[in-house]
Amino acid sequence: MTKTSIPEWILQCLDQYGNCACGRTITKKLGKEKLLNTLEGMGYPCDLEIISDSKDEEYPKDGTYILTTKNREIMLDSADY
Repeated sequence: MTKTSIPEWILQCLDQYGNCACGRTITKKLGKEKLLNTLEGMGYPCDLEIISDSKDEEYPKDGTYILTTKNREIMLDSADY
C-alpha cells in the first residue's frame, strides 16, 4: 500500500465495520475537508460526525470524532448472510 497520511488502522476499521472513531489528533492535523477528500480519493467516501457538548470549538477536545462510510447501507445490502 502506498504511504498516506491516513493511518492503516483507520482503513481497517472502515473495511471491517464501516465506521471508525478516528480521534481529534488526525482530524485536526489534516483538517476536516482534507481528511474526507483523502479518504474519498482512496475509495472510502465518508461522513464525519463530531459529537461534543462544546459547540463553539471547531475541534473540541472532549469530542468524539466518528467517520462513517457513505456506502455502508450498500455494503450491508450486498452482504451474504
